[in-house]
Amino acid sequence: MRTIPITLLLLGALVAPAADVKTSPVAKNVTEWTVRSEALGEDRQVHVILPTDYETSTRRYPVLYLLHGLGDDHKAWVYMTNVSGYAAKYQMIIVMPDAGRSWYVNNASNPKEKFEDFIVKDLVTLADSRLRTIPLPRARAVAGLSMGGYGASLIGFKHYKKFTALASFSGAVGFARTMPPSAPGSDDAAMRQRAAPFDKLFGEPGSKERADRDPFALLEKIPAAEMPMIYLACGGQDFLIQQNRDLVKLLGEKKIPYEYREVSPAGHTWDFWDDHIKIFLGMLAHKKGFGE
Repeated sequence: MRTIPITLLLLGALVAPAADVKTSPVAKNVTEWTVRSEALGEDRQVHVILPTDYETSTRRYPVLYLLHGLGDDHKAWVYMTNVSGYAAKYQMIIVMPDAGRSWYVNNASNPKEKFEDFIVKDLVTLADSRLRTIPLPRARAVAGLSMGGYGASLIGFKHYKKFTALASFSGAVGFARTMPPSAPGSDDAAMRQRAAPFDKLFGEPGSKERADRDPFALLEKIPAAEMPMIYLACGGQDFLIQQNRDLVKLLGEKKIPYEYREVSPAGHTWDFWDDHIKIFLGMLAHKKGFGE
């Protein structure tokens, strides 16, 4: 019988059940873009949820950038949750890009894969130029699930001058900091092989490149007065629970305001993410810049 390494099992758990995008209907307030990314030198797909009165109004709207998980794409949030229905209650634009399995970082070993720049530079600029956004940091937020939760934490903390709020749902917030546990009996060669893809993506452990991709290290650089609003949620039975608890512990030690919801029993599931995107949208609707 073949033994599957624990790393593969953990990464497999990050991949949520895929949506049947061939047969699922799309809500009327959802549009799809093909955008050119200067950072990547290629086209990427994006789903956009527009306010229900967008075509009949002249007002400008705040924007939430909503990130998918490993193995998903720009369609996942729309097909697997009721986010388009929840969004109809609020006067905001939601932008959902396809970032593949990039972890939303500028790849430390491949200068052609600049997915952080794709989101922060290309996509924000495109949204502000194509849509009637409020092009100000107070009207811009980022959120995501699993890999996207890591991405939202990375982008929200690193680019805190561009985003007023961030949310991580079941976020893999510690993957740039601590590798998943090794399989019992793993030797040094196996551990090096297991770590190699992460080292290429995030940079060598202890390096400046790794620290620049570590939400734990990034949040410590933010002036207290400029800290974004932080919302974290994770299921008590989620395999990523300890990473989330560690981040919450650091926030508490630094006396940084945050809201954290840990729900049991709950795992790494779409039901959980559907619940918490609804909660976060409601929170944004009451925040200055979004509730105007």
